[in-house]
Amino acid sequence: MAVATMGWLGFVGGCVAPEPPKAEPVAPVVVAPAAKPTALTAEAESTLKAAEQSVIEARVKRALWTAAVEHLTKARAAAQVFDSTATLEHAKEVVALCALSIQQTALPPVKW
Repeated sequence: MAVATMGWLGFVGGCVAPEPPKAEPVAPVVVAPAAKPTALTAEAESTLKAAEQSVIEARVKRALWTAAVEHLTKARAAAQVFDSTATLEHAKEVVALCALSIQQTALPPVKW
């Protein structure tokens, strides 16, 4: 009998349940696309020019490292899409690598 009573209360309880509140329609949210940059920052542009000059100088002194050339290629690619941060990062690396490669020419050769 207890099982039958529980079933009956469950049935009756379901019929008396209050209606859920009606949700009001929400206006769609329009997200504007982020504005794409149209130019490099002055710092990134000047650092890229310095990197290109460093590569020329290292090439003239026959001390150019391939890693510097790879970073210069990445810096130029980033500059084409106006990514100032990446351009600046890769250009600084080019300048540092070229400075090291030129300094290396002043050292005596290593004999094994």
